[in-house]
Amino acid sequence: MSTYKRSSGKGWLIALLVIGALFFAPEILSGLGFAVGSVLEFSISLLIGFAVVGLVFFVVMTVFGSVLLGLAAGFIALIFTGIGMFWPLIVCLLILYFVFRDRRKTV
Repeated sequence: MSTYKRSSGKGWLIALLVIGALFFAPEILSGLGFAVGSVLEFSISLLIGFAVVGLVFFVVMTVFGSVLLGLAAGFIALIFTGIGMFWPLIVCLLILYFVFRDRRKTV
């Protein structure tokens, strides 16, 4: 007796997957490239933002000599960097807020 089970219909499925992958290869690769490019772009922007924050902290520390003032300047630079990176998302969220907010009448 043979313990080999015959796969019913898996050959057609594999053939359809290969044909579909060959037919849609440009779309699959462009989506993959878009995802990798987006992650790479965000990572580089994040590294540059952290470098700017570190530079601001270093300059304020060397000029004024205060750790608290350096931390405050670094925090402000971090906030401005975050706004600079995420301003489209912030604008979209503000638009959605103003469109769907509950307008209660005050008497």
